[in-house]
Amino acid sequence: MGFGISGSSRITYHVSRITYHVITMDIEPLRFSYESSLIGVLTVQLAPVMSQMDSARAKNLLNAGRKELLGNAVRITADLLPEIHDIYHSCLDTLGGGLSGDLFVRQSKEYNAGVFAQGKKFDVLIHSALLNDFTPDGLRFVFGHELGHVVFEHSRFPVRDILSNSGGVSADTADLLFRWSRATEVSADRVGLLCCGKLTSAAKALFQTSSGLSGIDSDRILRSFRRQYEELEAQIRSVKDTRSWICSHPMIPIRFKALELAALDILALRQQSGGFSRKGFQHVDQQIAAILEALDVNGIPWAC
Repeated sequence: MGFGISGSSRITYHVSRITYHVITMDIEPLRFSYESSLIGVLTVQLAPVMSQMDSARAKNLLNAGRKELLGNAVRITADLLPEIHDIYHSCLDTLGGGLSGDLFVRQSKEYNAGVFAQGKKFDVLIHSALLNDFTPDGLRFVFGHELGHVVFEHSRFPVRDILSNSGGVSADTADLLFRWSRATEVSADRVGLLCCGKLTSAAKALFQTSSGLSGIDSDRILRSFRRQYEELEAQIRSVKDTRSWICSHPMIPIRFKALELAALDILALRQQSGGFSRKGFQHVDQQIAAILEALDVNGIPWAC
């Protein structure tokens, strides 16, 4: 999950230690179906490369990442930062499934976070600017997003390692990898919304990460994102672009729209109200996949 401009104010959190509701329903249906379709194709195309990148190497990479975090970041514990620790563990409790991984913070003015994972083993790293400027619900969205990458095992295709592999991959396979990487962000955002429980909080977190601004009314943010998405969709469909899209994350208005369309079903799942609709999710996925596919054109590569 990418983050941008820093902020300066500091928020004091007051979070009582409570027992959070644990979701027992399988959240696999939240996975973006476009991502699922790309997994099948990539599994076949990457078989030769993945056979060289065995589990021992993946474990070594995870261990190296943890060593780096222990040496150059600060682990957040209940004793050190109890409020943040509680917020993080509220997300772990919400997702259930025996998830257990450490949370680290590193000094940075950038809004950014990431996860080092191998299967269900993981460590989450968050930049200090997020702790300074985000609300508790905003942090739940960020934590849930990173945990979404763990739940859906997005470490299965380490894009950077695959592309830097000495054997290399074809241009078509590299393009598929970037498509899959963008699709994983939609899946992870859904888990973020599941953890924070409020579309307004998720939208505000996306807004802050893309603009670097805080203190903007939620309704104004929602209206702005809706208008910007409509203009972006019209631009995508009306202008033929000759450049291929090699960004690893979808455009922010697309991520917002994907969340807004799916929000009612995700929140129904959170409440275990029986209102979750697989059929509804299929329709949502078709809409978002169509926009992403419209952006996935062949041509001269460019980086965003």
